[in-house]
Amino acid sequence: MADENLMKNLLIVGGATRNVGKTKFIENILKKFGSKRKIVSLKIKTIYPDDTFFHGKDENPLKEDEKCRIREIKITDNNQDAERMLRAGAYKVFYIKSEIKFLDRAFNEFMKMIDNDSLIICESNSLRFIIKPEIYLFLKMNNTDEMKPSAEKLISLADKVILSDGQKHNFDFNLLRVSGYSWLLKE
Repeated sequence: MADENLMKNLLIVGGATRNVGKTKFIENILKKFGSKRKIVSLKIKTIYPDDTFFHGKDENPLKEDEKCRIREIKITDNNQDAERMLRAGAYKVFYIKSEIKFLDRAFNEFMKMIDNDSLIICESNSLRFIIKPEIYLFLKMNNTDEMKPSAEKLISLADKVILSDGQKHNFDFNLLRVSGYSWLLKE
């Protein structure tokens, strides 16, 4: 997590648990900036040995010989969260499913698939283990302290912890700006 891995064009939105409103939060950002900027959205599902309870039912698990999978999402792919990002204004949307130990490799492959001048907004906690984004926002439900084990290790790295009810967030989206190919967060 050293500064040499700083990606100024990357904004990561993570969360304490499932259904905390990460995709809704990203939709709000895309609605604000998507028509003006080329923003690539990335949703990452990281597989941890101790996190299976927090993933819900996995409709499309990795095959036994697969360590990671990357695909570009289209409107017709029935990936609800990623399709919502497209409809909200993302230029392109990608989905990575990876075992944690292969996430670095999967992210590097993803970076080869996009234009260098793209802003990236990523729904993930785990990516923060390997990359320092310009901004890391962490969503937490306002009525519970429940947290995935992987999230517990990352909340302290967040630039801002945002309370949510799953749909509404205690965050002023006017605090976010874009300058060149960088995300900025006003204080």
